[in-house]
Amino acid sequence: MKSQFVCLSLMAVMCCLMGCSGSAPTEKQKEEALNEVPAIDLPEKTLESLFDVEDGFTLLSLKDFKEFQGKSKEPVKDPTWTEKNGVISCTGQPRGYLHSLESLGNCTVRLEYRFPESAEKNENPNTGFLFFITGENRIWPKCLEVQGKFEEMAHIKSNSKEITLEVTDNQAARESARRPIGEWNAIEVVCKDGALTSVLNGTPIASSKPSELKSGFFGIQSEGDAVEFRNIRVQKLTD
Repeated sequence: MKSQFVCLSLMAVMCCLMGCSGSAPTEKQKEEALNEVPAIDLPEKTLESLFDVEDGFTLLSLKDFKEFQGKSKEPVKDPTWTEKNGVISCTGQPRGYLHSLESLGNCTVRLEYRFPESAEKNENPNTGFLFFITGENRIWPKCLEVQGKFEEMAHIKSNSKEITLEVTDNQAARESARRPIGEWNAIEVVCKDGALTSVLNGTPIASSKPSELKSGFFGIQSEGDAVEFRNIRVQKLTD
């Protein structure tokens, strides 16, 4: 918006110069005209305006989650989770997760995440997206998981021995759709009556048949590697 305003202002000044002189402006006149373009101040973007949020979706930030943290063998100096300019950053230590304040049933969750380029020291960095978290918080809770791990991105699995899950998965589609470490990957998960489907960067990857879990809290994992999340949004679906 600002650049468009500057261009229009410059064009107006140039047209004025041409109209007054009857000929094309000199280089000196162009420089003087550029200096006459007024400066404008634009308000800072709010968090809500950083991303385009689709109708019916709610954008989530760090304040919309609670943290569960596992035990660490060494003292943790820095906070595991922080947020800046709409990006939630996770150090990966200690292992644990953020879980939503509200339980979800039928819903669509969309988000973007990436492993920073520094994560290349690990060829298969890890995180995950937890659905239908039920019961006590622990490492790991009773729930379903859509994998964030680089080599298994968007795979669906049970995260508990108590739950058996029937899953269809397309490895070739994953390898074609997946973007490299350091770049943002977009994940969409649709939860319908206990069945999950996952989409990676617009490409369908996996689906699961319904299990006994049909509602619960949504979570994002800290699992040993630095990772960043942004544009986390949720749409509740009607039955």
